[in-house]
Amino acid sequence: MRFDVVLAGLRLLKSRSQASLAIHDGLALLNGARVKASHSVRTGDRITLVWPHGSRTLEVLALPSRSLSKEAAQALVREVAG
Repeated sequence: MRFDVVLAGLRLLKSRSQASLAIHDGLALLNGARVKASHSVRTGDRITLVWPHGSRTLEVLALPSRSLSKEAAQALVREVAG
């Protein structure tokens, strides 16, 4: 599944266009590296979101198969320390 679709599907960003912009600007990393929005995401991959106030790293436990509530989407990722 595309990186931008996963970011929006997991409710980490509000929309796919916002996710694409964050990826392009280097604010959303996949496994610690800058990738294109079309890059494939798999279970076990790590997503890092970089913001002015800090960063957040999450491990993908499962990919969203449909539109999910925020609570259901949170169950598909796990916070990673560091």
